[in-house]
Amino acid sequence: MSFTYLFYQHIMFRHSCGKCHFANTKRPSDITIADFWGWEKTDQDINKDDKGVSLVLVNTEKGRELFEKVKDRMTVIPARLEDCMQPNLQHPSAIHPKRAQFEKDYQEKGFRYVMKRYGEVSCEKKMRRFVGKLKRKLKQALGLR
Repeated sequence: MSFTYLFYQHIMFRHSCGKCHFANTKRPSDITIADFWGWEKTDQDINKDDKGVSLVLVNTEKGRELFEKVKDRMTVIPARLEDCMQPNLQHPSAIHPKRAQFEKDYQEKGFRYVMKRYGEVSCEKKMRRFVGKLKRKLKQALGLR
């Protein structure tokens, strides 16, 4: 069972995520800090430790002034905006079609129920894993590996 799995299915996003007015690059904040998706387009070597890379978008003059004051304490690699674009900088999140039912099930039946029904250990997933294991064992037994 995995919270992360449910998160990436978009099934438990807040309803407002599907209507977010800030899901674009014209943001009212001085600075935006996010995970840097697409860092490979900027520099193949910046994530050698595989710990991820942060993205800092400077949105206003005040943000630029603040960034200038602290940038010497960071490793800064300039990037083109088009190489930093990720879904939530382009449009609001897509809300899973079963989002409302998920919320209702959670309220009525609780966490364990929704994890079993919507989580990665659903019956379908269990069956796929079982079939996959069975195929591997058959190949191994027949010497096809």
